[in-house]
Amino acid sequence: MARSINTIFNEMVSQKNNTPALSSLTSSSVTAIWRLLFYVVAYAIHVHESLWDEHKKEVSDTIDEMLPHRPKWYRDKALAFMKDTTLMDDSDQYDTTGMSEEDITARQVVKHATANESDQSSWLIIKVAGVDATDSTKRAPISQAEEVQLSAYLQEIKDAGVRIALVNEPADEFRCEVDIYYDPTREPISVKSDCEQAIREYVENLSFNGVYSNMALIDALQAVDGVKIAEMRSSESTPASIDTFAPIDAYAIPTAGYFHVASTQLNMIAHSV
Repeated sequence: MARSINTIFNEMVSQKNNTPALSSLTSSSVTAIWRLLFYVVAYAIHVHESLWDEHKKEVSDTIDEMLPHRPKWYRDKALAFMKDTTLMDDSDQYDTTGMSEEDITARQVVKHATANESDQSSWLIIKVAGVDATDSTKRAPISQAEEVQLSAYLQEIKDAGVRIALVNEPADEFRCEVDIYYDPTREPISVKSDCEQAIREYVENLSFNGVYSNMALIDALQAVDGVKIAEMRSSESTPASIDTFAPIDAYAIPTAGYFHVASTQLNMIAHSV
């Protein structure tokens, strides 16, 4: 990385101070000839090092383009997708000339994405989601028309031989039953409400395609004021396209990449020692 002009200048001054033949250069004036010469040379060295940094970046970018792309590249490209916009010829880039940042952001409808290789097949699974039209804090599928455009875009930019499975679905449904042993000096209705909120906050705010775990949910409930003990009785989930819930054994990754809490059953039990 290119050193700053001041860093180079100070190193030159330090070397000057350690060189007896230059001991006569003692003026501290900012306009001293030796200081001006040092500054000019420091500036030239800084420019030279900056050019090498740029060259290194260009070489690295060229190498990256020559190699098969990693899953992260596909995730980033899914996030960069712009609806109703055509790629430049023989390119994976858009021409955004004349577009404002607001225009670009409005067309980038994919707000969440992951790309992972399937363990069971040779497919690259790309999961995407946008945001809810009425609540931008909630995830939601992109529209069918947008999905068609995204699929065509991915087919255009992908490496030869890569097979892509695009997942754009409503949230997986989640439900659980938990025994809550609460402080009997607290109002159980209030504690229950706080527990329901804690469940929603944990389950629905997992990172996109993140791992849900029963243990982490219990930890979240144990942190609720008034909860003495939380014991998981059962937890289940199902993709939106399937009606049958399946039990969660310790942990789960949502098919859609995110969960929605369908229901919770909290058995409130006064704690006694």
